[in-house]
Amino acid sequence: MSVTTVAPASTLPEALLRRPLPASLPTLPLIAPGQLWLIELSPGEPLSAVARRALDGANVVSYDRALADTVSLALPLGTYAEPAPAKSDAAAARAVHFARDGWSVARLLPARLSSRERTRRIQDIVDELAAARIAGRLPVTIVTGGSDGVVEQIEARFDDIASIVASHPRDTRLAIVIDAFSGAAPARLHAVAANGLAG
Repeated sequence: MSVTTVAPASTLPEALLRRPLPASLPTLPLIAPGQLWLIELSPGEPLSAVARRALDGANVVSYDRALADTVSLALPLGTYAEPAPAKSDAAAARAVHFARDGWSVARLLPARLSSRERTRRIQDIVDELAAARIAGRLPVTIVTGGSDGVVEQIEARFDDIASIVASHPRDTRLAIVIDAFSGAAPARLHAVAANGLAG
């Protein structure tokens, strides 16, 4: 049943009738055990399709404290979330640890960091994964987006993540999907009595 069956076109607000169709979204992978999704978000802005996919599917969400309000509003019931350690290398180690244990992990980063800070945070993740012996030729998916939606989907190698990130301006939102430990068995779920947010 279409919306015009329920409400004739003549009674619909003009904004609904003239809304352009969204640009075609890339075919995103389903978030899976052992995957690490790095997602840039701006506090107070609507979630992108990639961020929504990550939050809806992740077993573990690790977020910077600046994103606490965004996470509390968007987090599905029952998903575990915790604030990331303040030090970037410690936050990277924790996210990689969860993924290595077989959890699907969404690591949420604030958007519009300086180029230096953004590159450092991504490099810390790359270094942690390299220490876990992730192959440099491992395929990764990078989705870039601006304020008007998805701009580009890049299929790249793990070795190239840092240079690709450095090549994008700070106002571009990045989402990086790393299928780091896909061979890992899914982690066993345990019942926890909590509201889903830690800290």
